Amino acid sequence: MDCMQIKEKLVQYIEGMLSDKEKILIDDHLKECGECHKELAAMMGIRDRLVLSGRHNRSIDLEARIFNRIICEQNNRLKQRVKLNPWLENWRSIMKSRTTKISVAAVAAFAVIITVGMFIKSVPTATAESFLSQAVEAVSGLNSVHMKARMRTLPGDNFSLIGLDYDFVPIEMWKQIDNGKLRWRVEKTGRVLVMDGETTTMLVKPNMASRLKEAGPLGCFDSWMGRLLDVQGLLDSELQQAKDKPDRQVRLVHEEINGKDKITLEVDVQTKIAEDDYLRNAFINYADLLKVYQFDSNTKLLEGLKIYLIDKGQEVLVFEITDIEYNTEINDSVFVLDLPRDVSWFSKPQTLPDNEKYSQMTPKEMAKAFFDACSNEDWDEFLKFWSASDITKEIKDYLGGLVVISLGEPFKSEGYPGWYVPYKIKMKNGDIREMNLAVRNDNKAGRYVVDGGL
Repeated sequence: MDCMQIKEKLVQYIEGMLSDKEKILIDDHLKECGECHKELAAMMGIRDRLVLSGRHNRSIDLEARIFNRIICEQNNRLKQRVKLNPWLENWRSIMKSRTTKISVAAVAAFAVIITVGMFIKSVPTATAESFLSQAVEAVSGLNSVHMKARMRTLPGDNFSLIGLDYDFVPIEMWKQIDNGKLRWRVEKTGRVLVMDGETTTMLVKPNMASRLKEAGPLGCFDSWMGRLLDVQGLLDSELQQAKDKPDRQVRLVHEEINGKDKITLEVDVQTKIAEDDYLRNAFINYADLLKVYQFDSNTKLLEGLKIYLIDKGQEVLVFEITDIEYNTEINDSVFVLDLPRDVSWFSKPQTLPDNEKYSQMTPKEMAKAFFDACSNEDWDEFLKFWSASDITKEIKDYLGGLVVISLGEPFKSEGYPGWYVPYKIKMKNGDIREMNLAVRNDNKAGRYVVDGGL
C-alpha cells in the first residue's frame, strides 16, 4: 500500500474494522512512514477528544443539537472550486465511525480545532443504510413522477453528454403507471424520447428519428437520466451499495435549509475509465462524481439531486433536479410524440451489393471516403456511411461542399466499441471544425459507419 491508500483506511484501522492482513500491512507501513504516523495520531486525538467530551454530556438530547452542519457548510463554500481539505475529510470519516459518540460540546471543540468561528444548526442522523431503507419505503407504490432538471450538455446531442464548458440545458421527465401499464418521456431542448407503452421513439430535432417496436426500458437510447424516474429503484440501488460496500464514501447530514428540516446524502462514485481516456468526463457514466441527494426529513421523500463532476480536485455542478412531483396527474398527450412530416429515420446498416469493398476499409479509409462524399455532394455514396433512410436538407446544407484539411491516426477508447478518427475540415461557409469522428462496424454488414463526432 502507498501513503494515499493507507490514509484512506486509517479510520477502519482505528476502529478495528480491517482484516488481519490489512492491519499487518498498515502496522508495517506506520513503522517506516513518519507522515502517516502523524496522520494517525492526529485522527486518534480528534476521536479521543470527541468521545471524552461526549461522556460528559450524555444527558443532552443528541437528536436535537448541533452536529455536522459545520462540515456541510464548508463543503458548500468549496463546491465548484476545491475539494474538502484533509482535516474535513478526516472529520467526515470519523463521523461515519460506528463507535465515536458526538455531543454538542464535542462539536464545539472541533469547531475550535478547524478554526470555524461560527454557530450553525445541525442534527445527527441515522446511518445511511437505515435511512435509505426508510426512503425506499416512502416512494414505494408511486403511480406517477414528474421531474424538472438542468444539465451541462448540448441540446440535441446524446442524453449522457456533459461538458464543463457547456451551458445548462433544461430537462423535463415524466413517468406514469396506469393499470399496470408503464409510460414515460424524457426531453431536453433538442432531443425527446417517448415510450407510449408499446413503442419507443426518439426524435433529434428537427426531423431525425429512431424507433423501437417495443416498450423500451427507462434509460434506453442512452437516456441515463430516465432511470431517475424509477425513484424506488434508484434509492434501492444506493441501499444495496451501502450494504455491499461498507467502505464506500457516504455522508449523511441532518440540517435545516430555509427553515425546513432536510436530510442530505452524499455519495462518491468513481469511474473505471482511465484518467487519460478520450471519453473521460465527456459522458456522465465516464466521470468521477459526487451525488448529493436531498430528502424531506419527515416524509423521507426525495426532493432533489445534484451531481458534481470531480476533475483535478474541483467539484463542478453538471446536473441538478430542481423539482419533483409525486402521484400528480399527467395528461395522456405527454406520451404522444408528434413527428414532422419530413422525418428521416435512423436505420441499421444493410449489406450492400458491393459490401466487400466497404467492409475492407480501415477506420481512416472510411473517414476519408465519407468526407470525400460530403465534399462532392455525392449523397448516394454518403448513405453508405450513414445510418439513416435518407438525408435531410439540414445535413446536406451542413456537410455539403466541405474541404478536408487533415485526417489523423485512429485511436480507441475503453468506453466505446468503435474507433475515433481525428479530423480537421473547412465548411462551405468558411468555418473550421476540428474534432474526432466516431465510427463503428459492429453491425451485420460488417462495415464502418459514422456514429458521431460531427
